[in-house]
Amino acid sequence: MNNLSTMMREIEAFLSPAIIDSANRCSTRLLAALPDTQQLDNNRVLLAYGGGKDSSYMVAYVRYIQGLIWQQQGNTFRLRISTNRHAAMSDSVMENIDRVYQSLAIPGDEFTECLVVDGLQIRPFERHLPMPDSVRQQNRNDVLMNGHRFRADARSTFCNACNLSMVNSFGLAADYNGGVDVIITGDSPQEQTSYVAWARHLSRLFDAPVADKSRGFSGFLQTLDGVADRYFSDIYGADQVTPAHRITHQLARDPLFFNIYEDTAYEAGAHWALLNDFMRFRFDDLMFSFSESDCGNPTLMAHIRGLRAETLLQRNYAEGIREYVRFALGLMVQKDFPPQLIDEMAARYQDDAAIERQRQRAAQFAEQAFDLDETQLICMIYSPFIEEGKQLNSWLTQQNIALDETAIRDFLSQRSDDMTLAHSLSQLSGMTMAQMRHCWQSKQVSSLLDGKSADPLSRVLRFDPHKAVIQVNNGVLQDTVTEVISGR
Repeated sequence: MNNLSTMMREIEAFLSPAIIDSANRCSTRLLAALPDTQQLDNNRVLLAYGGGKDSSYMVAYVRYIQGLIWQQQGNTFRLRISTNRHAAMSDSVMENIDRVYQSLAIPGDEFTECLVVDGLQIRPFERHLPMPDSVRQQNRNDVLMNGHRFRADARSTFCNACNLSMVNSFGLAADYNGGVDVIITGDSPQEQTSYVAWARHLSRLFDAPVADKSRGFSGFLQTLDGVADRYFSDIYGADQVTPAHRITHQLARDPLFFNIYEDTAYEAGAHWALLNDFMRFRFDDLMFSFSESDCGNPTLMAHIRGLRAETLLQRNYAEGIREYVRFALGLMVQKDFPPQLIDEMAARYQDDAAIERQRQRAAQFAEQAFDLDETQLICMIYSPFIEEGKQLNSWLTQQNIALDETAIRDFLSQRSDDMTLAHSLSQLSGMTMAQMRHCWQSKQVSSLLDGKSADPLSRVLRFDPHKAVIQVNNGVLQDTVTEVISGR
């Protein structure tokens, strides 16, 4: 444990007296909460780590508490740190995670294990661990199928499936190798209560079974498994829901939750030197995108807003981008980002030349992460196959696509099997024949502005908090229209 002793001395130079005091209080509370207070290393504690700025601080804080207990007791709990990966996390996130682990003297430490969850696969962390192709393909399918169903609404396209995947990674990590006793969370008690309420609300929306309250965390997972099953059955078709879409809830043991929310603050500005100088956390130009520091999807959300303005609304790309930037910078303020990071993000889109540079960067990232080109993103904006081609004519006409509308309708209605046409549509949309035909049979999700639809997907859209209603020009209608904008 010499490395841990050295780390403890070094990290304290970057912690304020208030944080050191809070960590001591927190360590006392955690000791009392551990099931085995006699043999501390019999206790396994799980911490989720996304690789962003806030979760990096949380890893440092919990690692410091682990060290405090070791110094005081001569023994300490076993810490399991788990990272859930997806296609929009670039290699720079793994690089940041590796630097954080090195700074905290974690590699080789017998009391700490670091895991990576890729879909259903869980493995020890390695800096250059390749992401399975199956995960990238699943993420691509999720973006396409959600994007077409929700007409490229930003949050629904990129976040719905990802959020359920994140929940599943909790279950997998909590069950792995005999399970864990405690899960550490930084969410407030109110947030934890709201998560349970959210799960039960979703279960009612989708008429999914609700687990008994006495089952604790595993019951929460079981409830969301029922939601995931029904959600993805709607998005893909009941016979196309994969095991990766379900949520693990049969756990080796049912862990307790331990909350550190009351003990520490997460604002990056309050611990900038710890992040930047001690853990060498770096804000990557792509992974730091608006209110995220470990995911490039918000850059694509902005890009799609620009494409929507340029195509569907027949305005121009820069106008759509500026709408998204105003909205997303507001989210950054709400989430207490340091002013210098907000200024840095604003500078990326400060004028038309900067916006064009970001457009090229976003297009390249869409290809790298999801194998989707601009034509396929535009197709998703129109969602031309949904509800028996409700937007098909607009897509063909406005995009000058030289395909016969009647032939498309016959093909997607399964009145013909024109494989040449199937290939053309697949190239334009990025979708398989089965996916296009399922969209054809699916209803379009009602907008937030379309009244109170009873459709569960429309209600999920309506209750998403990160949205705003804005007034925009519509070049097609030559009028001002009301739209909903969402993002991260």
